[in-house]
Amino acid sequence: MSQTQSYSAETGVVEGSTKRYDVAFIYPPWAVADGRATLQNSLPPLGILSIASYLESLGYSVVVYDIHGEGLDENEVRRRLKRDRPKFIGISVLTSMAIPSHKIAKICKEELPDCAVIAGGAHAEAMPEIMLRNSSIDVIVRGDGEEPMRQIVEGIDFSEIKGLSFRKGRSIQHNKPGELLMDLDQYPFPAYHLVDFKNYFPGTATYRHLPATNMLSTRGCPGACVFCNSAFTTLRTRDPIKVAEQVRHLRENYGIRQVQFYDDTFTVMKKFVLEFCKKMVEMDLGVSWSAYIRGDCFSDQMASAMKQAGCHQVILGIETGNAKIAERIGKPITRERYIEAVEISHRHGIEVRGSFIIGHMGETWATMEDTLNFAMELDCDLFQLSINTPYPGTALYNEAKTEGTLIHQNWYKYGQGQVLIDQPQLSIEDIHRFERLAFRRFYLRPKPIYRLLKRLASFRHIRDYLLAVYILILGQTGKDSKNWDCWMDLNEEDFLDLKLDNQEEILRLTYELRQESFTT
Repeated sequence: MSQTQSYSAETGVVEGSTKRYDVAFIYPPWAVADGRATLQNSLPPLGILSIASYLESLGYSVVVYDIHGEGLDENEVRRRLKRDRPKFIGISVLTSMAIPSHKIAKICKEELPDCAVIAGGAHAEAMPEIMLRNSSIDVIVRGDGEEPMRQIVEGIDFSEIKGLSFRKGRSIQHNKPGELLMDLDQYPFPAYHLVDFKNYFPGTATYRHLPATNMLSTRGCPGACVFCNSAFTTLRTRDPIKVAEQVRHLRENYGIRQVQFYDDTFTVMKKFVLEFCKKMVEMDLGVSWSAYIRGDCFSDQMASAMKQAGCHQVILGIETGNAKIAERIGKPITRERYIEAVEISHRHGIEVRGSFIIGHMGETWATMEDTLNFAMELDCDLFQLSINTPYPGTALYNEAKTEGTLIHQNWYKYGQGQVLIDQPQLSIEDIHRFERLAFRRFYLRPKPIYRLLKRLASFRHIRDYLLAVYILILGQTGKDSKNWDCWMDLNEEDFLDLKLDNQEEILRLTYELRQESFTT
């Protein structure tokens, strides 16, 4: 709010100057805040902050409302909209946020009828026909958001902007995809100054020091996993020196002491990793970090460099211990490569968080047993287990929809803790029963318990472990500290107030949405 403005709680309006923000970005709540969600992280929305920084570099005024991180309710969102009066509003939509996003869009139009509401993110781009039936959403951005948002704010007609889907009369028009920017260093660092780091925290067992945050050094992934939106998307990397400089920026300006790289495959580019680590050693920032790796993209040379540069943990996406299931899900990395990756990590003093999924297509109790046994055989330090979730835009979702095995499309439940695919050979009860059994069998052993106790370094660690035992081992329901009542128990259909000529859902893969060959 400018110095010439004041907000009146009695009248509900901003008094004084008529100055308006150009753009407001809104990050909706993860409205799956039940049980396991209390163990998950809450970190800055990097996609929004990247677009925000780019627009700021062009002279536009930008504000961010992180509903999830700040715990904002409907009244606070309305108050900020009245205060800031943005001309354009961008909403980032992931699947578990989809239904609250519809309500947020409606609130924006109620408070600011003349604003343009733009939706982006993996869910919005995968389901434009559904999202655009909400009259409060004006346009969908597919793929990278920086350039489309610049052109939208500049006032260029939607029909002339690549990568947009929007209503034209009673029909939906899909423009050709935008060109991929291969040089990501043309974009400035994310606009961290637009959020408050006090609102964020890392996931249980992911950090060594606090405060912590997240980063990206790449976009895209060459993998073919059927359950992932990033499958087959073009891999683009940043200059490793600039990535290290971003870590220094976070350390010096925000006091950050822990970074988790959220790249799908941080180690896929060996040269990048080695140059980044060399620069980190030179700067000696005292920042610890973790990263995702693939079993077939890791070596002693990498591990040695990463350890010296401050890496304390790698997250290894193993997914299954059964070879046939691995082939079916598009991740046919051999058991030997995973065993070698864990051995390399331990040899260099890096802990391993093994990430697994149960409930795959064709899964049985026996194949889930293979997964648990393999996790224990690998000697992972930490065991992360999720339930297979068919997100729109993935091959898994398309298969389930085509075969009629998708149980429902209540997006609230798409948080990796619910069974969403009906399989005759494996019941919902069996999957949940095995999940509880797996956590107990893995962690209630002397070695994992010893390792967890050994890595205790703060009261926060103790609190996290007790909470994990309560939820994962004892099977109790956690309670989130935020009050999500205003965002919960909504019905998507209540917001779809338009009847369009081509409104039916079309099954597409995320990478196809971003290719020149994309058609409606």
